Amino acid sequence: MAMLKNLSALMILMVVTVTLLPRATFATVGIPDCAKGITSDCGFGFFKIIVLGETSAPIDECCRELVKAGKNCHNQFVESILSSHKPIKGTISDLYRRSNETWNNCVATSSVSPPEPAH
Repeated sequence: MAMLKNLSALMILMVVTVTLLPRATFATVGIPDCAKGITSDCGFGFFKIIVLGETSAPIDECCRELVKAGKNCHNQFVESILSSHKPIKGTISDLYRRSNETWNNCVATSSVSPPEPAH
């Protein structure tokens, strides 16, 4: 029971910390360098959709930031979340499904073209 309380307190602390970070610093806290153009608000929004399973769609500006960063960066972002945040809603397959749905939705609705993949 004590461990559950500690885990809950840690998750609340993490959510509060990420919420209070300045917008431009989200990418510097355990997130890949390629995601530096994704604001903390958008990063936290993607976290809530992909990891916590919220059903809201990302806002247009966040989709532009994500598409501009590229699919490879999006995948690195998801992998970094998966490696550091074990409590996810559903299974790992659900997380990847939500990740792909988010990416596909953003590509379809964004006015920005994704960068060419590096070879």
